[in-house]
Amino acid sequence: MKKRKLKGFVLPTLYLLITISIFAGVVMLGKDVTLLGKEYDYGTEILKDPEVESVIVEDTVASSKISNPVESEKANIMIHFYSKDDAEDLQKNSLIYYENTYLPNTGVIFGADEEFEVKTAFAGKVTDITDDEFFGKCVVVEHSQNLRTYYYGLANISVQVGDELQNDAVLGTSQNNVILNDKKTFLMEVYYNNELLNPEKFIGTRITDYK
Repeated sequence: MKKRKLKGFVLPTLYLLITISIFAGVVMLGKDVTLLGKEYDYGTEILKDPEVESVIVEDTVASSKISNPVESEKANIMIHFYSKDDAEDLQKNSLIYYENTYLPNTGVIFGADEEFEVKTAFAGKVTDITDDEFFGKCVVVEHSQNLRTYYYGLANISVQVGDELQNDAVLGTSQNNVILNDKKTFLMEVYYNNELLNPEKFIGTRITDYK
């Protein structure tokens, strides 16, 4: 078979086509990389959205708040905390009457006609469970080295010494006692730096206030 020679313009044309193809491929690849970069930046912008950050901050702040150990619709304060600085009428509502004797209340007594759950006011560790001659079982929760809460008069206790508790963990239920035997009650005490605090003023504050 007779060999034919390629015409002079064929090879340069092929080289040009190959070069154009390579150049077009590089351009398209660059666009893909750019798009990927834009998608990544977009995702980063979402993470930096101030509204998202504010939600996280709000959740953190909310979790540091001291909560009520009972649901407000389930029980009310029946005997308030006694303070020597209160007016006389407030002091009268802060006394415990037992066996013809008036005793200053060292905490807050919550009560209701029906049994209700008692929860820890803040996360902490159960350090002791004792017996009280007036109220019965008492659960002690340590929130920090200087801050402890006491829950007197509990039945159906659901925690043990050494338990690490989260916020609003159920400790037990209210019950009758010799102080207010016609009601289901429990007494809450708060000690900060070994001094009694008024639980009513303690509830709603933030754990960061107690260092």
